[in-house]
Amino acid sequence: MSLIQGHHHVSMYTKDKNANKRFYTEVLGLKLVKETVNQDNHDMVHLFYGNNLGSVGTLLTFFELPNAGQMRKGTDMIARIGLLVEGEESLDYFEERIRQAGIAVSRGSYLGHAARFFDDPEHLSFVLMDNEQQTIPDNWQHSVDNDIPTPYQIIGLGPIEIHVQDAVKTVTYLRDELGYSEYKESEGSVLSLDESGHYTDIVVVEKGGPVVKPGRGYVHHHALSVADHVALEQMTALHDTLQAQHSGIINRKWFEALYYRQNGIMYEFATAEVSHDFVE
Repeated sequence: MSLIQGHHHVSMYTKDKNANKRFYTEVLGLKLVKETVNQDNHDMVHLFYGNNLGSVGTLLTFFELPNAGQMRKGTDMIARIGLLVEGEESLDYFEERIRQAGIAVSRGSYLGHAARFFDDPEHLSFVLMDNEQQTIPDNWQHSVDNDIPTPYQIIGLGPIEIHVQDAVKTVTYLRDELGYSEYKESEGSVLSLDESGHYTDIVVVEKGGPVVKPGRGYVHHHALSVADHVALEQMTALHDTLQAQHSGIINRKWFEALYYRQNGIMYEFATAEVSHDFVE
């Protein structure tokens, strides 16, 4: 059995925290769970968005870099973030809402589900996907108090799509070291901890060309959830046996974390035990 429970959060760069807040709260309808600072650089603002309780697996976080240039997309990057909703009506609702914000939306399918594709104002790519009543964590059922009808709201993170030059290296790591199961879809290799739902999925796509250049809209890391400190110690011991160095366990105030870069992608392993003062 894997030590990983699923997604914990995904962390990105933004140039403008106020514009970022407007889009993620007023357009996507997420709750601003916490505005704090980067604990490695107290001059840098760190924003957390999620559901009403800030549940693990619903969280998008942003570091503000006012002088950031535009990201140049490429390979060796976390390329697309999945967001789950329930039903075609919710997809239609968000399609209209996002278009009214001046952002292009395209229709299609993703992993066999109806989907809408869009980029945020800083060119960070998303896929909004119909969950079709498949399995999600129990603690995701906490709607945000806003103008979006509860049945239409974003419920949490879905598939996270990674582009790498050598897909085999990433698939092998996720499958053989972290305990994911692999299956194939037209989008790429899907690594999952629960094939009854898409709330843990990582989609690995092999892509050549120039490596991504970080900037605004860049995904810095993908955080995976482990239960507690004991599980994080076990994850640390596992990574002691691997080739690259890891960060060691770091106290992130509301949870503990371990960082490891594998095949160009930064992973964080974060404890699901979040302190009571995380949600304001």
